[in-house]
Amino acid sequence: MTFTTLASLLVVWAAALASPGPDLVQIIRVGSRSRAAGIWCALGIMLGNTLWVTASLLGMSALVTTYPQILAALQLAGGAYLLWMGFGAVRSGLAARRPGTRAPSAVPPAPDLSPARALRLGVTTNLANPKALLFFGAVFAQFVRPDMGVGWAVAVGVLLVATGVAWFTGFALAVRAMAARIARNSVLIDIVTGLVFIALGVFMVISAAG
Repeated sequence: MTFTTLASLLVVWAAALASPGPDLVQIIRVGSRSRAAGIWCALGIMLGNTLWVTASLLGMSALVTTYPQILAALQLAGGAYLLWMGFGAVRSGLAARRPGTRAPSAVPPAPDLSPARALRLGVTTNLANPKALLFFGAVFAQFVRPDMGVGWAVAVGVLLVATGVAWFTGFALAVRAMAARIARNSVLIDIVTGLVFIALGVFMVISAAG
C-alpha cells in the first residue's frame, strides 16, 4: 500500500462515517437524552467497526468476494435484527404518546441505559448496519491486499479506528449540546428511527433472498 492509496482510503472512510445511516440515527436517539449513554453508544459503534476492520484485514473482504453467499447470510441476519429494533422503537414512540402507558421495547429507552447496555446497543446496531456490511464486504477490499505487510495493516487499522472514535464521540457530544431541541421531538425521533430501521431491514432481507 502506498501513501496515496492510504489517503484515498481515509477519504472514502470519512465519507462513509459522515453519511446518514443507522449508527448516526441511534446516536441521535440515545445521545439526545443522556450524554454518557450517547458516548458509550458511540464507543460501541466503533467497537463494532473495529471488529469489521480486524476481520477485513484478516481476510474477510477477500472471502466475501470469493463467496458472495457469506454476504447474503450477513445481510439476512442484519436485516432481521434491524427489523426487530425498528418495531421496538416504533412501539416505544407510540406508547409514549399515550399518557400513563409504556409498551415494552426491543430497544431500551435511552434514560434507562447503563454504560454496558449503551455500549452493547452501539455494537449490535453497527454489526447490523448495511453500510458497514457493504463497505467492509466490498469497498474495503479494493484497498486491502494480502501482500501489503503487517506494518501497513496495523497503520490502516489504527487510523480507521482513531478517526472513527473521534467522529462518533464528537457527534454524540454535538447531539447532546442540542438535547433540549431534540428532546422536544423525542417521540417523533423514536418513531422515525424505527421506520428507518424497518425500511433498511426489509431492504436487506429482500437483497439477501434475491
